[in-house]
Amino acid sequence: MGEKDENRIGRLVLMLSHTIIKNRNRHMAALGLTAGQADCLRFCLERENGTVTDLKNYLGVAHQTAQGLVRRLADKGLLAVRRSGEDGRCQMISLTSAGREKAAEMIRSRERTGGKLLQGMSPGERRELIRLLTAAYENVKND
Repeated sequence: MGEKDENRIGRLVLMLSHTIIKNRNRHMAALGLTAGQADCLRFCLERENGTVTDLKNYLGVAHQTAQGLVRRLADKGLLAVRRSGEDGRCQMISLTSAGREKAAEMIRSRERTGGKLLQGMSPGERRELIRLLTAAYENVKND
């Protein structure tokens, strides 16, 4: 593969990434969420009764940033926050019923985007795309 093809692949992946991010931001805004808030809700779906520190580590952000996300989502009624019974310094976070509904809307939006991305591809082509994208990601993730 010549350099021209390598540049084209990089450009296509970058364009795809930017488009997915732009669409995600638009979809999350329609749900009344920022991308960071959506990531926080996703964390809470994956880890029931996590801590703000767990969220900070999951997102790779400062503790104050994680606390701000939690506070804003709690103000929206999407998260419940309580002190840990074992360590009063720890704040435990979990989804409220409204938070679970909002997370379900996020999942439906993500599935629509994934469906559009894979539209017109056979099951074999979908598996091959996943395999190739995974390999490409592994090649560059620690570069």
